Amino acid sequence: EKPFWRVLLPTDPNIERRPLRLVGALAEGIKNLFSHPISTLKAISGKGKLAYPVFYVYEGKRYQAFFEGNSFFSPQELLRISGLPQKGIDIFSLEEGKESIVNAYQSKGFFDVEVEYKQEGETIFFFIKEGERYNAILNGQTLPYDEEELKKELEKMTEQLKAQGYTLAEGEIKTNIDRGEKLVNVSFDINKGKKQMFKAINYIGNNKDIAKIFRDVNKKLPAVYNSALIEQLNLRIDKYLKGKGYMEGSFEAEVILEEEEDVINYIYTYKVLDGPRYRAGLDLYYGAKVTRNRELSYMTVREEFYSEKTLDETLYNFISSNLFIGVKIDTFIDTDKKQVHRLIKLQEDKRGFYDLGVGYNSQEGLILDLTLGLKNLFGIGLSSTLNYKRSEKRETYSLNFEDPFLFTRKLWLKSNVLKDYQKHKVYTLNTQGFALSLGYRITRYTSFGPFFSISDNRYLGTSARLNKYGLFLLREYKDDIFNPSRVHYDSLSFLKASGDLNYTKAELNTFYFIPITTNLNLSFKVSGGSAWGSVPIFDRYFLGGLTNLRGYSYEEVGSPTGGKSYVFGRMELEVPLKGSFVFVPFYDVGGVEGSSNRLPRDIKHSFGFGGGVKTPVGPIRLDLAFPGEKDFLKKFKLYLSVGYIY
Repeated sequence: EKPFWRVLLPTDPNIERRPLRLVGALAEGIKNLFSHPISTLKAISGKGKLAYPVFYVYEGKRYQAFFEGNSFFSPQELLRISGLPQKGIDIFSLEEGKESIVNAYQSKGFFDVEVEYKQEGETIFFFIKEGERYNAILNGQTLPYDEEELKKELEKMTEQLKAQGYTLAEGEIKTNIDRGEKLVNVSFDINKGKKQMFKAINYIGNNKDIAKIFRDVNKKLPAVYNSALIEQLNLRIDKYLKGKGYMEGSFEAEVILEEEEDVINYIYTYKVLDGPRYRAGLDLYYGAKVTRNRELSYMTVREEFYSEKTLDETLYNFISSNLFIGVKIDTFIDTDKKQVHRLIKLQEDKRGFYDLGVGYNSQEGLILDLTLGLKNLFGIGLSSTLNYKRSEKRETYSLNFEDPFLFTRKLWLKSNVLKDYQKHKVYTLNTQGFALSLGYRITRYTSFGPFFSISDNRYLGTSARLNKYGLFLLREYKDDIFNPSRVHYDSLSFLKASGDLNYTKAELNTFYFIPITTNLNLSFKVSGGSAWGSVPIFDRYFLGGLTNLRGYSYEEVGSPTGGKSYVFGRMELEVPLKGSFVFVPFYDVGGVEGSSNRLPRDIKHSFGFGGGVKTPVGPIRLDLAFPGEKDFLKKFKLYLSVGYIY
């Protein structure tokens, strides 16, 4: 009669008497509209059918069970032991329930227990005479008899034997019941068998890589026989063969048993057949709508023969290019031509992005902050980002160009046109200029190359036009791009400045984040540098603040003139707490020296601890730091940081 309301507000007399349930009925009707739109709209318009399911439930009789005379087990435990709630009530289930109760009591030492039952209509009465609980005598000790505890003790003894190499050890419990004394004499009859040991795992062949796998395994021998060791070895061999392109590679093992008085030694001898090595086949790209094939080929690592190493490097290049949000590589084996073809599926990221912010602070007044970016210009992987910031006091901008694969997989380019303002502890710096870096990849993680910059700098009431050029060596390693558990960062740079001032700088920076155990991580940083010549204050060295010597204020160490050399070290221990939360004690040490010809003599140190949570963008931490001075509790510093600080 009213299909619209009957469909979107399905009700029945029970619901209509309880108005609060109308809300749930309306939610169910709207859910049906979204999950089954066609059929729901037909029902609303009257062209469809509206069905009301009716369920008929036959409950049957409800039985109750009562227990009398029990004290060791509660009525709830006895009902569970009997199994009657699952089996139902009949003569067979009642007999089985009675037997189960008797067995349960006897397993606890009540060997004289008597159980009877009586059924009166829908009520069952169990009458229990528990009797006296027997004691067990085991190895001279007397304790209440408990079959479950005895089984645990027997299992513990056999597991200890298996850990010693008696992997076939087994045993049984033997009992002798003395009903007159209410005692059970218990003994364990254990047959430990002979000790099963790995003596050697040999390899017949000339492949040095496979031989190394076997050397690693044999370092663990002799050892207790464990089939998991052989399974892991087999997986390593298979992974090596497939990873090197030996798609038809196989191996077989011969086992020799040397039997001694109490030991059986297992000697495995492996024969590995490489078979033909498959060559690299075709590389097919799917999903790249903007990126040119030539640019894709720069990111693709190819060698004469197929290997998983080139597959991993190719995947790494595509992901680290920041041009794609999805990369998947499927391989196809051509057994006729002995080739492995690769289908590289790509999902390109959005090319353009922007960020606009408007704010106000009491120092600079109204602030406009605009960021514009465009990725993959002309489909050649070139990306550009413009950041423009203007306030009532100043204007800054930065125009960056970056190409991670410049005409080849080996080269990368970064350039920057900028106008910048920096506020330091004892000076402010206004810089306008241009910078260029060109890198050559020695390996996947290591690059070196030249850099060059031209800048006009205004500071402390004076100005200096500088031309800087130099060389850098950079290595940055992460075992996982998105969620690394191991990070290595090393940089070495040499710089020569000319123009209004002439000076030279050399700097070294190394940072390591490494796991010690499964959840415990250690990180440390060591850095240092020296400068020679007429070094301006903005290229001198200061310490203090979030990135170094956290117990001191920003650039406090080295003020007011800055130093010409410095050393710094930092160590942190990341201790896991509950979930993703971590606790991080740390220690910093370092110093600044006014002369470039000697190491710093006035060494400062600071210490403290932090707490935070690990996230996909790195840890978010709050650090509490103290200087290594008197009254350090009154001079604490607080820092909030995101990510790893190199």
